[in-house]
Amino acid sequence: MEIKANILVVDDNEELSDGIKEFLEHEEYAVECANCGKDAIALVQDNKYDVALVDIEMPDMSGSELVKKLSSISSSMEFIHITAYASLDSAIDAVKQNNVISYETKPIDMERLLSLLGQITKRRRAEEELEEGEVRYKDLFENVNDLIQCITPEGRVVYVNNAWKETLGYNEEDIARLILFDIVHPDSHAHCMDMFKRVTSGEKVKSIEVIFITKDGRKIVVEGSVNCRFNAEGKPVSTRGIFRDITDRKKMEEALLQSEKLKSIGTITAGISHEFNNILAIISGNVQLMEKTYKDHVELIDTLRTIKKATNDGAEISSKMLRFTKSSQDTTELVSCDIRDLIKQSIDFTMPRWKNMAQANGISYHMDSKDIREVPEVYGNQTEYREIFINIINNALDAMPDGGRIIFSTWNKDGAVFISISDTGKGMTEDVKKKIFDPFFTTRRPEGTGLGLSITYGIIIRHGGEIAVESKVGEGSTFTLQFPIATGACSTKEISVPEQETKRDGLKILVIDDESEICDILEKLLSSDGHMVKAVNNGAEAIILAKNSSYDLVLCDMVMPEVFGYDVIKALNELERRPKIGIITGWGDKLKPIEDMALKVDFIIKKPFSFSEIVKHINNTFK
Repeated sequence: MEIKANILVVDDNEELSDGIKEFLEHEEYAVECANCGKDAIALVQDNKYDVALVDIEMPDMSGSELVKKLSSISSSMEFIHITAYASLDSAIDAVKQNNVISYETKPIDMERLLSLLGQITKRRRAEEELEEGEVRYKDLFENVNDLIQCITPEGRVVYVNNAWKETLGYNEEDIARLILFDIVHPDSHAHCMDMFKRVTSGEKVKSIEVIFITKDGRKIVVEGSVNCRFNAEGKPVSTRGIFRDITDRKKMEEALLQSEKLKSIGTITAGISHEFNNILAIISGNVQLMEKTYKDHVELIDTLRTIKKATNDGAEISSKMLRFTKSSQDTTELVSCDIRDLIKQSIDFTMPRWKNMAQANGISYHMDSKDIREVPEVYGNQTEYREIFINIINNALDAMPDGGRIIFSTWNKDGAVFISISDTGKGMTEDVKKKIFDPFFTTRRPEGTGLGLSITYGIIIRHGGEIAVESKVGEGSTFTLQFPIATGACSTKEISVPEQETKRDGLKILVIDDESEICDILEKLLSSDGHMVKAVNNGAEAIILAKNSSYDLVLCDMVMPEVFGYDVIKALNELERRPKIGIITGWGDKLKPIEDMALKVDFIIKKPFSFSEIVKHINNTFK
């Protein structure tokens, strides 16, 4: 319902005031009542009224005195005097006052009052529209790309340009009913209120950033300037804002910021991973030595296999630590993936938590999967896709400790597959939402690690995807994922290396690693296969040995103190009789960059290494 005008009724007769209020509200006027002059002044100080009906005689002051005081507070307000004791002289005196437009006697003729208010309302609106029309410069405003809007001090939207309509999706009929907070996101309400007070007080706001809501519920971020137009009496008439849509720019800035955060964490993680892989290589190497030495001891071999499996799991954790901090796409282990199957598998994998454990605690969760529709396949690592969905499902369950609903949907558009996962949980504040992908950020201390969604973000970016989050406190959250549709060939999943037998023995091998334990392990393993092995702990000594003696194969670590592996390999490649060269490195994330260094190497092995893998490379290299 559109309010025609704001009316104030001031009369010490409460029955009369309430009767007028009821009648006018039925005719779509907004009405408030005061029973004395003091109350009327308080209301006008806090609110804006178009017309006041003022009794001539009141207990604390006369109607004429009250009109003067109210006019000094609100110069645009108009007055109608009402009285039970009418005389020609008193009527003439009353209407001589500024802004007093009529004098009505009791009992009041309601139809006459209604007609009078209708005339006043039409005139005031005509004056406002005429005044507004003189400053709009429609021809200019309608043809710019910026979003332009005019809003009254009361918050009513009175004008927007074409760019504004196209961006926010509202038509003329919608706009006629809009108020400011219909188009401003709740997160920007307080900011807008502060800005509104400043500009209506005469300040020009040259730079402001606000979140708007489109007609279809999307959030857009705009920046611009706002000022206010005042009438001849210095009262605010309308605010004028000129904005530019910066939503895409903000998304790029946020993505860049997240990338930089992950890059910083990645630098630290890479160093830790390198040291961790060296330790795992020592454990794994000694286990392999013992397997060769005690191969007839069945119980011991079983124990050694358990240790080796734990070592391999440790290597996988190290690899994951590196993967979730990498922003570039890792093209290993990519297969064609059916998103629908992976989502359903993830729902099944999490069933013990959302069904069995929940029911045991009297909690009910509903997994709504009816909108998981057929979509084109995408390329990626199936394990990592499942990890994405499992992490988001677990995040949703954390947000619904008393039960709730998780809704899944899939669709494809413009060469991409979209997945939406919504929950009916607690929702997030804007501050929390900005941090959810930060490593180690959690709202569930002490049990939460803060790594689940960080890993999820890293996997999504590495697969060439995107993720967006919408959330409202008390209503829940929606994660929307986007991945490119599979269009080309992909590599197959890595196959483990079977046990190898040495086809070529008696090689002269030089081993270089700054970890003496790794040197000892490689020396023993290779010697047991009939090779002549020399192991050294630094690159400088290795270069001297290689120049003074001829080697068939050099196995070299990359990261060493004083002389880097790159320099050793460069020196080896300059020898008249160049040996075969293999790199054994704990910098698993640097394998691709090593390949791109244009180094002449014959093979690369990642720590912790398998002796079978080394044997395989030796056999292939010395066919």
